[in-house]
Parts: sequence; C-alpha cells; structure tokens
Amino acid sequence: MKIKTNFLRENKEFLIFLFFFSWLFILKNQFGISNSWENFTFHTDAPFWFFLQAIFIFLWVSFIKKRIANNSTLQVSLLKKYLLFFSIGLFSYIVLRNIFGLLISLLFDTYSRNFGSLYLLIYKNIGSAIDFMIFGSFSLVYLYFKENRKFQKQVNDYEISRVKSEVIQLRTQLNPHFLFNNLNVLDYLIEEDKNKASVFLNHFSELYRYSLVNSDKEIVLLQDELAFSEGYFELMKVKYDGYYFLKIDEEVKALKAELPPFCIQVLVENAITHNRGTSKKPIYINIKAIENGIKIINNKIAFKNKPKGNGVALKNMIKQFKLLTKEPILIQDNTECFEIKIPLINLNNYD
Repeated sequence: MKIKTNFLRENKEFLIFLFFFSWLFILKNQFGISNSWENFTFHTDAPFWFFLQAIFIFLWVSFIKKRIANNSTLQVSLLKKYLLFFSIGLFSYIVLRNIFGLLISLLFDTYSRNFGSLYLLIYKNIGSAIDFMIFGSFSLVYLYFKENRKFQKQVNDYEISRVKSEVIQLRTQLNPHFLFNNLNVLDYLIEEDKNKASVFLNHFSELYRYSLVNSDKEIVLLQDELAFSEGYFELMKVKYDGYYFLKIDEEVKALKAELPPFCIQVLVENAITHNRGTSKKPIYINIKAIENGIKIINNKIAFKNKPKGNGVALKNMIKQFKLLTKEPILIQDNTECFEIKIPLINLNNYD
C-alpha cells in the first residue's frame, strides 16, 4: 500500500496529464468517425480503459529502463540509451499484448474474431505500436525529465556542500590570523606598559569569544560585524591612541543587511597594520553607505622599510564573497588612499 501511495505521490502530475490526454484522444477519435451530432456516440468508459493502458505502458517503460540501467555496463550516449529503452519496450509490449490477447481469446472462445486473419493481426499490432509510441514517448520524456532534475539537484547539493566547505576553510584561516596579530600587540604592551596590557587582554578575550562563536557562520548581521569592528578598533587604541581614527556613518549603522563575519574587521586591521599613523599624520578609516553595499576607505602613509605582507586575510575575504554572492568586491589602491567596496547580502531599505 505504501509503494502505491509513493508511486501516486511521486508521479501525480504525470498521471493527471495521462488521464486528461486519454479523454482528449478518445474524443478526437469519436469526432473523427462521426459525420454529425446525430451519429456521435461516446462511451464514458473508453477513456478510463485507455488511461489504464497508458499507466501500464508507463510502468512497463519504467521497469525496462530500470532493469537495463541497473544491469547494463554499456558506455553509450544518453540518446542511444533512451532509444534502447524505447525499442525494447515497444517490442516487448507488442509481444505481451499478443500473448494476453491470445489467452483472453482462448478463454472466451473469440480467437477467430481477434486472430482469424493476417489483416486482424497486423491491424491490432499496428494499433498497439501506435499506442506505445504515444504513451511510451510521453513516459520516456517524463522519466528523462525526472532523471535530469535529480541529477541537477545532486549537482546543486554538491556545489552547496563544496561552497560551505571552502567558506569554513577560509574562516579557519582568519581565526589564527586574528589571534596571531593581537598576540603580537599584547606582547609589545607587556614590555611597554603592563596596565595597558591588562586592559588589552580583558577586552581581547571578549572579542575573541565573538570570533569563536561566529567562525562557523556563513553570514552575520551587519550591526554585529560593525560592533565587533568598533570593539577591535577600541582594542587597538590601547596601543595606537591618536594615531588612527575610525568613523562609521549613521547610514551604515541603519542598514538592514548581512555579510560574511570578520570582513570589516579585517579591513580595519589592514588599515592599521599597513599604514604608519602618527599624532601629526593620523590614518582616517571611514565606512560609508553606497548603493547595494558599503565602502571602506583610508588614507595611506606607508612604512619605509616594512616588508609587504602576502594579503592572506584580504584574499580570503574576496574568495568568501565570490562563493556567497555574485556581486564582486571592487578595490581601488593608489599612493594616497585605499578604497574597497563590498556588497551586502539581503540588503533592505534604510530604517
């Protein structure tokens, strides 16, 4: 009973199509053999018998396809496989119809009426072949559609799994990066000012807790990421107070959006680590709202002898956006400023 229910549920739309087509086909034939409304006759049971025949052909084609597909090791094209299904199904269906018809004829003593001449035999077999060509073709097209849809779902599921795996891998690279850079700052403060080091450590533990909680998330709320980035900047002010300034426009804070975690913090961190801010020439980091995204911009004062980094964090962030959204990250880098535009996910209107 469960198998029948599953069969009806899985193929409901196709069975409805076969039912209505059976009615239309019988009506069309009746209109074809009628010259006027007076001699038009319609037997209401005819479409149902035709529908049952269509279901049998569908089941038989499904059975043939499944058996051949499971047992065959032939490396042929999909078109040739379906032609093979159709050919074997057509031949076997005609044979079964003849065997079944012969048994019925012998049982009810109607052999001469059904198989009494070569013409009757050819006529019945041609009719059976036409029926199979109609409903067998419908069935194979439908089965191909189901198989293709299943394959596409498998491809999509694999792609989603691959993307999630890559994003998680990229995220695991950012966590050690965040930890390593801040431990370097802590090491410096321990030598210079133990009180500042203690404040830094307490604040850092709170931020690292956020880092651990969100490291396995694909996206976070923009407000959470902004709060984390502001917290990180306050952490940096323990060492670099007056050398770097962060300004976040109110329009940005009012946006309802999501984005990958740590991406704003990474850009703020890069602005600090790659530029030599001083009290006379500080570095200004501004976060502004733009159409469909935000812009982070900072002026540049390069270190004289500091070796250039490999940009792992930025590269990882670019890869994350490429995997999660179709919108690209746009970067403008010149001698005076560094500007990056990042898209936001599920961007809505301002409050």
